[in-house]
Amino acid sequence: MTLINAFSVPLTQAELFLRRWRDNARLMAAAEGFVRARMFQAVSDRAELTFVNVAEWSNGTALDSARTNPAWVASIQRMIGDPELDVTARPMVYNTALDVAPGDLLP
Repeated sequence: MTLINAFSVPLTQAELFLRRWRDNARLMAAAEGFVRARMFQAVSDRAELTFVNVAEWSNGTALDSARTNPAWVASIQRMIGDPELDVTARPMVYNTALDVAPGDLLP
């Protein structure tokens, strides 16, 4: 199960955003069923989606449990509600539709 969350953040607030996200990531990493998370930052300053987080979970039940953890919810609210941070999040849960590796023959 993969949670992909795209964020729009002004470039001047990038470091603050990453600090707030790390607070959230500490809680996420401690949750049962957490596999891995990666935060990507756009290389262009013209990107609408400045950051994209890809978090992998062992299954949907583990992700659902983590997302209802009061500490995690509070951490997200601190980030989204921070008056010094103008962030818009677009989270969505995905299943793998296609996985391609080097040398794979695709129909």
